[in-house]
Amino acid sequence: MTVGKNCYVSLFKHHYSLPREHVGKRVVILYDADTVDIYCGLNLVATHDRRDIPYTYTWKKEHNLPGHYGPYDKDLEELFKRAAGMDNIVLDYLHEVDARMQYPPKSFSSCRGILSLEKKYGTDRLVAACACATMKTVYGYQAVKEILEQGDDADFLPDEDGTVHGPATIAPAPMHKNIRGREYYSRNNETNNTHNNGNNR
Repeated sequence: MTVGKNCYVSLFKHHYSLPREHVGKRVVILYDADTVDIYCGLNLVATHDRRDIPYTYTWKKEHNLPGHYGPYDKDLEELFKRAAGMDNIVLDYLHEVDARMQYPPKSFSSCRGILSLEKKYGTDRLVAACACATMKTVYGYQAVKEILEQGDDADFLPDEDGTVHGPATIAPAPMHKNIRGREYYSRNNETNNTHNNGNNR
């Protein structure tokens, strides 16, 4: 098996990381019910706890996975710093995106894309969109982009005094002259009881 350009090899459709210097090299995977050992020649180059969830990734920080400026975790930290400079709502949202994706390259790409939306929509709208996405429990670049394109962030934008009210609650049904409420039936019941009592005398 050959190590991919992303520094991963696959076993039963689950992906395991290796140190970046092994990209393109042939490796052998030995595994049991609990552990995955990866050998390059006679050298053990990576060990992971076995996981069988397909299309997900297990990685180690010390493998120095390649990122845009270096290891992805360092790149993500830079993005988190930028997000914190905007608002903690954006920072918390990016942390959740990272936690849910569980794959550094994808997390980095999504978080970077989310922050890039500030250039087109401005900081206030990006913060509002992240708040909206958090409430909807949808995570990732595409989710935030669609919220901004559709204007769903409007309810989360601050007023002139900086107050954010959040989305409006469901409005009560409008009163209609033909709709009879509890008070009507209560009064009607009392009238009927009085009428019946009079007939029984």
